[in-house]
Amino acid sequence: MMNEPPEPYSVSYSGRVLDSFRALIRRARGTKAEPMLRLAVQDLDHRLRIYPQFGEPLYDLSAGRAQLWIGTLPPLVVHYILDQDRRQVIVVKPPMLLPNSGVDPQK
Repeated sequence: MMNEPPEPYSVSYSGRVLDSFRALIRRARGTKAEPMLRLAVQDLDHRLRIYPQFGEPLYDLSAGRAQLWIGTLPPLVVHYILDQDRRQVIVVKPPMLLPNSGVDPQK
């Protein structure tokens, strides 16, 4: 019997988080960092759906077994809630850029 892949986690992004991703890509447009940033956004979404434990837990939340996690996928740093029991991930605040990412933070 073949091993079936695990059920993916459900991932939610607020409008504010999605707007932030779009703004980061807009600021990187035309720079060497743009392809890397676009790939990082895609890879981040994929990892959160398949293996959200790639990050580090920061602390437990009062709701069941949910935890606040931080994950780094250069040039991005994200904070997210991971609820193992419900197989849910919620990205809770806009991503941050690592220093020297090649994206102008003031643009």
